[in-house]
Amino acid sequence: MQQPESQFAAWDTDGDPSAALRRFLAALIDREVVNAVLVPARQPHSRVVMQSLISLSAKMKDAEPLAPVAWTNGGTLAAALTFKPAALPVAVVLRSCELRAFVELAKLNQANRQDLLLIGVDCFGRFENREFLALAQEHPDVGTAFVSHAVASPTSSFHPGRDVTKACRACEFPVAPVADIRVGLIGTDPSRRVWLEPVEAKGRAALESLGIALTGAPPAERAAAIQQLVRERTAFRDSLFQAFKAHTANPAGLAAATAACINCYNCRVACPVCYCRACVFTSDLFRHDSAKYLQMSRKKGILKMPADTVFYHLTRMVHMSTLCIGCGQCSSACPNDVPVMELFRTVAQSTQARFDYVPGRDFLEPQPMATFHEDELPDAAGS
Repeated sequence: MQQPESQFAAWDTDGDPSAALRRFLAALIDREVVNAVLVPARQPHSRVVMQSLISLSAKMKDAEPLAPVAWTNGGTLAAALTFKPAALPVAVVLRSCELRAFVELAKLNQANRQDLLLIGVDCFGRFENREFLALAQEHPDVGTAFVSHAVASPTSSFHPGRDVTKACRACEFPVAPVADIRVGLIGTDPSRRVWLEPVEAKGRAALESLGIALTGAPPAERAAAIQQLVRERTAFRDSLFQAFKAHTANPAGLAAATAACINCYNCRVACPVCYCRACVFTSDLFRHDSAKYLQMSRKKGILKMPADTVFYHLTRMVHMSTLCIGCGQCSSACPNDVPVMELFRTVAQSTQARFDYVPGRDFLEPQPMATFHEDELPDAAGS
């Protein structure tokens, strides 16, 4: 149950918000609030920052909670961590799209939140992996530099020629809809402080265990800054969708958009809500014999190989568009720059609106394709 009124705690950063959050996460371990923390961390002898499970507070020095990169959607990792719960409290530090993915996986019985402390960090976006590695060569702490720039100059690029992913620029959820604790960065000066907001009773108890007092009031600029960021992202999203729809309004356009697909299925593996352990497209059903391929080829005189690429994307859209959380991992994983994110989000916008469903909005909100209502969609099903 949510708290009746939002209350915040100021967490001083002393000019280094990344270090300040490390201290906060280390304190959760030292005070035995949790046994470990799942958080982005630098990998040994590398600039790679990847989600890591830290159980010793001394190892928190490697954590990069503000790093603008996500090699995989952290919601998937949080689900894997809790699929077989061990009754040991763990904190997970996730951006909005990752928390929303976790919510949907929990509804599908692929995750369990019982022993988790969900920490949602305000998100200004992420870079593609190679872009992040290039930035890491120029900035010792990319996360702090990026967040400081995003707060001070929200309409300008962090680095000339490099910008966050299209998925992030089109994301209307910079603040996690659900969490036990939110880390507020938008509308504040991260060089001075970040804001901790206990959204659920579990989050309030965690802050109390650390002796953190709540001030009772958020920063005055926060709400307006969030609204402005959402407006900018929504405008970019609508422009992106309009242009993409114009190019894919017929079967020929759809075929052109997916022409470079090679059926590697990377997008399926990267998608946090595409959870089936056995996929029909990796089964023998789509291992055709030569006669079948020749039959399909004779229909038009030519057959793109590998075959079934358009059908693959259409099938995934039927299965997953109501749950798409717009993280863009599908496009990031594609080796041939197929605009998978644009394809899925434009379709998802329609299907989710049809059911008035926002993935990740609420743990208790039933998923459309898993719920039956007798009076649902009367214009399509009849009265």
